[in-house]
Amino acid sequence: MQINPYVFRNYDIRGIVDEDLDVQKVEAIGKAYGTFLRRRKIRQAVVGYDCRLSGPAYEAAMIEGMRYAGINVIDIGMVMTQMVYYAQYRFQTNGGAMITASHNPANYNGFKLATGYSQTTGPEEVQEIRKTIEEESFFKADKPGSLEKKDITEDYSKDVLKRVVLKDKLKIVVDSGCGTTGKYNPDILRQAGCEVIGKNLNVDGSFPAGTPDPTAKKIAERVAKAVLEEKADLGMAFDGDGDRIGLVDEKGHILWNDVLVAIFAKEILERFPGSKIIYNTLCSQITRDVIKMNGGIPIIWKTGHSFIKAKIAEEKAAFGGELSGHFFFADNAYGHDDGTYAALRIMEYLTEKKQTLSQLYESFPNFISSPEIKIGCPDAKKIEVINELSVKFKRDFPEAQITDKTVIPDDDGIRADFSDGMMIFRYSQNGPYITIKFEAKDQAKYEERRKYIRDLLKNYPEMIWKDDLCVNLESLEDPAAA
Repeated sequence: MQINPYVFRNYDIRGIVDEDLDVQKVEAIGKAYGTFLRRRKIRQAVVGYDCRLSGPAYEAAMIEGMRYAGINVIDIGMVMTQMVYYAQYRFQTNGGAMITASHNPANYNGFKLATGYSQTTGPEEVQEIRKTIEEESFFKADKPGSLEKKDITEDYSKDVLKRVVLKDKLKIVVDSGCGTTGKYNPDILRQAGCEVIGKNLNVDGSFPAGTPDPTAKKIAERVAKAVLEEKADLGMAFDGDGDRIGLVDEKGHILWNDVLVAIFAKEILERFPGSKIIYNTLCSQITRDVIKMNGGIPIIWKTGHSFIKAKIAEEKAAFGGELSGHFFFADNAYGHDDGTYAALRIMEYLTEKKQTLSQLYESFPNFISSPEIKIGCPDAKKIEVINELSVKFKRDFPEAQITDKTVIPDDDGIRADFSDGMMIFRYSQNGPYITIKFEAKDQAKYEERRKYIRDLLKNYPEMIWKDDLCVNLESLEDPAAA
């Protein structure tokens, strides 16, 4: 069977519903993943899906395919991604499939496929699954695998709540963006002792409140407005499947998640001095500087939850995080990305320190920093565009410290670090777009870098400036022209 090859990305499988994916193709993916598991002598797996409208049909097809290969399936229904990871431990199985397209628009869906506890496919495994589908070399069991349904809501809630203690009651705004988290997180946070002001908690896979992406400035501004109106201690937004988070402090200031990586790193290093901390290439210099200031060892690595998790395991790091809002705690948790646990951890730290969220980071180095900007670019063109931008980058900034695939094997972009900030371009592993971030110490240099990036990208007809995948494009606009 032939499926659009661009669906098979570097660590996930992700495509457009009824175009790249349909139930027949999903069943083939299920057969291929079942074959993948059988090769590794794994005969059991948990399966869940997020609230996307195609989720139930795709889950049924995925399970059918996996059972064809003899996999005994535990169906845990509509859940957050971290609940699939948790269920692997709960039911003692290396196998697990989450049907989700995370922060992509509503017309997308996809798959996060486990290769072990809390670990998911990397490039080689994804291509193995793709080859199995194209060759239709599926393992067929003598009899189909079994199927049972389990509700792990209570077990997951108890497990995540036993790991934190909030010493004071906090008033928080929770915006689920009509994603899956609306079903679970408000109740968990109330059980933790919070007063929850809920926004967009109704679960609707058409995402009427906009694509639930906590890195989107318009969503963060929506949360900030509610925080100020409600006089809340902080506000939080989650992505569609719950493994990512975004925060706003009590003053309505947006915290881009590289600052939150730095906060968590500081907290970890207070208890584990000298620890290694992993962060991705999109993070601000704030992250590196705070890790060093607190006696840690900063390790920059390529973007992607699978890559960061694998690097944490390789380096035996205590913590890792990404600008996108994935946080990985290896001290008192399973080491996978869990937005619910991250929310609880930041609140535990606040109540331990008797500080507000703004006070936690007021001593950090000060940068004017853009959010993560996403601009459409076809899958067939995005790597070529980044390669060309890399050549121009190195030519235009010979004095910069460059991080690219010559520094990090198979890196997907280029980063230039200066004495007063950085700029980065990279192509996305999750969809047809590129991502950008830039920062500076002063406004004049920030505007200079903004103009450089905007003018550079305008020379590329491949760039798609109006698309549902585009996020935070206003951060590239010239404020003087507004």
